[in-house]
Amino acid sequence: MAEDKHALIDSLARPIDALTLLSEVLNFDFGAKGMDEAFTAEELASATGLQGILDRVMQMSGLAQPTVRDFLQFSGRGTLRELPTFVGTPAKVADDLEAWFSSGACDGFVLAATHMPGAYEDFARLVIPELQRRDLFRREYPGTTLRETLGFKRPARDAWRAS
Repeated sequence: MAEDKHALIDSLARPIDALTLLSEVLNFDFGAKGMDEAFTAEELASATGLQGILDRVMQMSGLAQPTVRDFLQFSGRGTLRELPTFVGTPAKVADDLEAWFSSGACDGFVLAATHMPGAYEDFARLVIPELQRRDLFRREYPGTTLRETLGFKRPARDAWRAS
């Protein structure tokens, strides 16, 4: 079932979606170039966003000046997948997360929605309880606010004016 949902979501990605995401994450307007027009060295230098995407496209294409089409081809199948996607039953997803965390491959995770609405709800309703059963996700928070939970003191009123 999760695999079917994942395949459906992948099938919905269109090139314009990837160009929009690329424009956002690289801080460059991909709509300003033709699909087969090579980027100039100056344009590539002006792309100030996620350099890992730029580096990967250049490496995988073998080109010092790739085209927009090269970015579409080598930037994650139109969805900008930079890292593996964990798909499966709640137990399988928890297994994958636990394996990465326990092996030191990461010290936490940033979740990205694959679809809206429902992606975060699915994760919270299905995967979080499994992680909690394994004592890998907290059940309670020490504070009532994020500031308290992180251990930050509340600044004094108008403290910003002193600086």
